[in-house]
Amino acid sequence: MNITEQFTVTQPIAEVWILFHDVPELARCLPGAELTSDNGDGTYDGRVSVKLGPISASFEGTATVSFDDPTHTVNIKGRGVDRSGGSQGQVAVAVALVETESGVTDVTIDAKVTLAGPIAQFGRTGLVNEVSRRLIDDFSTCLHAKLDATTAEDAAEITASEVHGLTLFLSSTWSALVGWIRSRFSRSGE
Repeated sequence: MNITEQFTVTQPIAEVWILFHDVPELARCLPGAELTSDNGDGTYDGRVSVKLGPISASFEGTATVSFDDPTHTVNIKGRGVDRSGGSQGQVAVAVALVETESGVTDVTIDAKVTLAGPIAQFGRTGLVNEVSRRLIDDFSTCLHAKLDATTAEDAAEITASEVHGLTLFLSSTWSALVGWIRSRFSRSGE
């Protein structure tokens, strides 16, 4: 499945780009993510934990991060396995930063996610898209807070909010249901 999200950071691109280069610090803004090692060559080991209703998974794996400084783009390729639940996942993410005329930074995230195993059923329902929107919102909020912090020590204390699986599942399901109802009513009014 393909996921595209965009948000704006109220800081100049130079400051945002510095934070994006600090992969361990940036990972602290991803709900449910934890880096376990920096292999020193743009490759990181870690885990991402998610809970969607009755299904929870903790993907352990590796990600490779590459930067293109002139274009302010980042490419991330990762794969992981949930050893307890038998799910597998792969992701290819392209992140682009663009400074606007007003001096703020637009961030666009394009991700291609491939899921296999029990968790794959959520990819077919559209629920993963809604959950990803909420996770990107949390990521954006954390990113803003880190950039607005007055000292490096203050920024280091800021992490993503804890992801509560049932709350996230219910709010995401509700949003998907409201969207479906709206699309039905807009079609019937044509």
